[in-house]
Amino acid sequence: MAFNVDTPFSVIADWSWNEACKYAREAAVFLDEYAAESLHWHGGCILLYRAGAKSVKELSSFESGHPKDRRCLLIVGKPVDESTVTIVRDVLNNSNFKYCRFIAGCGFESYDIEKLENELCKTVSSKYEDGTVDVMDIPISLTCLSPTLFLIPHLQDIPILIENNYQNYVSKISATLNNIFDHLNVRHDIYSIGPLSEAVSHHFSKIQKSVNSDLSRVNVILIDRIIDMYAVTDFASSCLLDKMSMLLNRFPKTCSDIAVTTEPLIKDSKYKEVNDQLEVPMCLAPTLKPTPVVEWLLTKNEKNVLANIRTVLTEKCSGPVRKTISRITPQLFETILSDEKFNNKENIDLKQQVLCICAALKSSNLSKIELAQNIGKLLLQNISLESDIDILTQVGQLFKTRKDRKLSLEILLCILIQLYSVVEEDFQISDEHQINLENMLGEAFYDDLKYLPEYIIKDFIGVNSITPLACQQAAENFIFILNQIKSSRQNFVQYRKLFVKENTYAPASYSSFVKQLMDDVCSPMRPNLPVLKTKSDGLTDFIKIGFNKIINTVNKHPLDCDHLIVFIIGGISGHEVHSICEATKNCGIRVSIGSTRMLSPYEALHSLFKRM
Repeated sequence: MAFNVDTPFSVIADWSWNEACKYAREAAVFLDEYAAESLHWHGGCILLYRAGAKSVKELSSFESGHPKDRRCLLIVGKPVDESTVTIVRDVLNNSNFKYCRFIAGCGFESYDIEKLENELCKTVSSKYEDGTVDVMDIPISLTCLSPTLFLIPHLQDIPILIENNYQNYVSKISATLNNIFDHLNVRHDIYSIGPLSEAVSHHFSKIQKSVNSDLSRVNVILIDRIIDMYAVTDFASSCLLDKMSMLLNRFPKTCSDIAVTTEPLIKDSKYKEVNDQLEVPMCLAPTLKPTPVVEWLLTKNEKNVLANIRTVLTEKCSGPVRKTISRITPQLFETILSDEKFNNKENIDLKQQVLCICAALKSSNLSKIELAQNIGKLLLQNISLESDIDILTQVGQLFKTRKDRKLSLEILLCILIQLYSVVEEDFQISDEHQINLENMLGEAFYDDLKYLPEYIIKDFIGVNSITPLACQQAAENFIFILNQIKSSRQNFVQYRKLFVKENTYAPASYSSFVKQLMDDVCSPMRPNLPVLKTKSDGLTDFIKIGFNKIINTVNKHPLDCDHLIVFIIGGISGHEVHSICEATKNCGIRVSIGSTRMLSPYEALHSLFKRM
């Protein structure tokens, strides 16, 4: 299939998996976890089994095919590197495959097709002289939650805060972007915001290939997550998907879906007890039939999502139920879904998605999230008064009363991140108050050790020496992280402050960085955007820019293209997706939103604590 600049990434991903399935017949299929997550959103394992796959296994050095299997299909969802080739060799050595087909789902980092084929041929030909190896480049690494939003799971572990060592991540991000552009066959400009994005843009300008100047153009705006941490630690998000991410567990080994484990959706009469059933978690990814629910979760507020779901459910029900509907509640949805007609293939995906929403709205932790929302809003008002004394006095009181209020230390750390993220660098917090905050944090880490999640102890405090001194050192490190967040926009001319207060009597409200940026990008006035750094396509564009300055004409602009991609490195929230969609709905070109993963407040905190 020839892709063009107007092809939605969801269409590319669906086509890619259908293409991959053509080679699954009579084959043992091995996927890495990143390819598996993409498949999870684009048909599931049933797609491979329907295509004739004998088995579907994880691509691991400890796996092998059945002794009688002669065909294998190996699918990798990240740029091929030395570690990938080592694992593939192990699988081939453990098995008796004569015919091997390898699908590189995200291009190559340290290999190319010819080199990889030669490497794998050596392994296969050691057992069969007439054995064959075929290597293909099919873009299955894209995980599309909706026609608008795509994720790239193999980049999910990039830390939010990277002090100096960018190179470990820059080459992977660049290889990924290069693979996307190769398949779209387009020209491109990359605009960057933040040090990691700038490093990627600089590296990409070195490796990019020369392209035909007559091709369509795709522009990419890369944004570092650290620029706005409030968006992913805000408990007051109006996006229902964000609320679900806060209240429910992630689907195992994914960064994009949630899981609700209850009794099986469809019971097998073969087993009498529910406990004997295979517990497969309910999730949002559809398998049998696409639904609009995930798109609603990303682009509508909670009230509108629930109203749309009620409309869809009641249209599928008998007349009497439709007439008795009043207030929308999870119990109402569960009552409607108890109808047998929701157990058929036509409706089972819709049923599990709605039951996941019900599970979130009935969660026992909902009251804690609502309390965190109210605290965040109150502190935001004090920030607008520009008084660090009042703010940190209230924060200190929260730490002292956290157990009485049933506030976890995780929630309080997220609230601190919000405070430091929303203000500009000029907002002064005195050294004395920061020292007091550091001491409170150290005491809280030690006092709450038995309640802390494993990642805080393992990645931040350190499991080898959990002492008051180690906890105090962790508190000092956290204050350093907060100050890094606070200074992330210090060199910006615009968007230094992430809240608005229209007048003395109006309450302050959060205004996300991407909302402010995209409102200006899509403004008919086309204001100057010095925050966007860009690398030109080459010498010709460089000369054109210089000539434009001489004759005083307009410079490059992100909307001077056929397709705009807004990509946040480090994770994205549903609220940000909604903001970008709203800002760009009338811009006149296709706009896609991408990121490395979905982030909840707790996951954002975890990413900040990762060892760099």
